[in-house]
Amino acid sequence: MLRNYLPTITVKAAAELLRDHKGMIADIACGKGTLKKELLPSNGKMVFGIDRSQELTVDANKAGTSAVTGNILEMPFKDGSFDMAVCLNTIYNFPSLSKFGPAFMEMIRIINKHGKIILDIRNRKNPVIRFKNWMHNRKNLFPTNPYIPEDIIKVMNDSGYRLIEKKAVGINNQYLAWGYILVFEKGEGNK
Repeated sequence: MLRNYLPTITVKAAAELLRDHKGMIADIACGKGTLKKELLPSNGKMVFGIDRSQELTVDANKAGTSAVTGNILEMPFKDGSFDMAVCLNTIYNFPSLSKFGPAFMEMIRIINKHGKIILDIRNRKNPVIRFKNWMHNRKNLFPTNPYIPEDIIKVMNDSGYRLIEKKAVGINNQYLAWGYILVFEKGEGNK
């Protein structure tokens, strides 16, 4: 049930946060370019994507995202070239946040000094999400890991970024939300 539903509603929720944003957006691990589709009409937004799968970047380009095949740990974008870095449906595929750390640093590198970073997580406090991840991890294909917002907030605070918005995906309850979309900007402390 949640296999395609959760990634889809996560992208839709993030697109709502970006509705009024204008400028250059880096769609990190862009997949088939679903974010760009959700942002139509573009209204001054330019979306550039990167994904490790050449097949997915071909699909993303067909969908209107200017996408390149590459490694999100070493992105081929210039320093400070984006107003926003968006990374959806990705963090839970890393075995730990420390393994995702270089991707955080790359997102910080490619956004300008007033840029924002949007990330999503699957909610570790939700028993359905915990069970789903446990079942998936039993297959030994690749790890999936749910987190709580505080996990990501600490990593971003340690990098000099503060939380400016937190949006629940699904029901806005710490035990029932499927996940969260977190928006960060340069600065100290949290909202």
